[in-house]
Amino acid sequence: MSTFNFNRFSQALKCHFLIERKSWIRLFGIYTLVMFMANLFFTRLQGNNYSFMVENWGMEEATRQYNHYVESTVMFGIIFFCMAMLFCASFMFSQMKDTRKRSAYLLWPVSNVEKYIVSFLYSVVFMSILTVCAYMLADTLRVFVDWLTGRVVIWGFPKLAEPFTSPDGPFESWQYGWMLFAWVFYIHSLYIVGGTLFRRQQFLMTSGTIVVVVILLTMILNQIHTNIEFTTGTWDEKTSTYSRIFHPAFYITNAVVTLLIPIHYWISYKLFTRMQVINNKWLNI
Repeated sequence: MSTFNFNRFSQALKCHFLIERKSWIRLFGIYTLVMFMANLFFTRLQGNNYSFMVENWGMEEATRQYNHYVESTVMFGIIFFCMAMLFCASFMFSQMKDTRKRSAYLLWPVSNVEKYIVSFLYSVVFMSILTVCAYMLADTLRVFVDWLTGRVVIWGFPKLAEPFTSPDGPFESWQYGWMLFAWVFYIHSLYIVGGTLFRRQQFLMTSGTIVVVVILLTMILNQIHTNIEFTTGTWDEKTSTYSRIFHPAFYITNAVVTLLIPIHYWISYKLFTRMQVINNKWLNI
């Protein structure tokens, strides 16, 4: 059998989506409901009453304040998206929990590369699209409720880019943008490895392992007494500008993190190839 055949891969991908359709439809409904209820909480329960703001502050000030409430729903949507991606990454092979399902998946007439890519596309790419669509639907439902109750209509979806495009956002320099993407994909790759390594309670086991390792590293670094400042800067009073200087350790750390991302994906694939049909252990090795 060849390592990769596009026609065979496309059929396997289609089959996997059809088999898991009940699961992702149910997940889409749960995500939509959670974000819709969160939207109602931030716009209706917390903060001042909308009618009170209009009557006492005026429409312009009430709209400005309500816009802040909508921005809170946007921040919740971003955090929820990140958590959903970690959750889905850790459950990349959730369809292989029992012996019957493991046997059915491992005995597919496709190569290991194709099986791994199918699970990766489903758990990472498709689930990210599904989460965004769930947010859009929840935001639409919230706007519809606002319109029915006579509130000002402010969409949250167009505001998703504002936290990243603001002058004080994470992309004020390419170094910060690099650091953000490197660490986000690094943590995601850790959950990919955890989802492949652990057979049961993948999300909890991966999260617990990461917490333990972080605590140990923090204790070790505190013993070493490292006082490296990754960023320094000077303020120019003549031009009223702040010049930021990045320590070489900043570039080295982020370069190492960036290189570890594909290594983690490779480790995940190698762990997948070692999975056995009959396995009653907590680990897939």
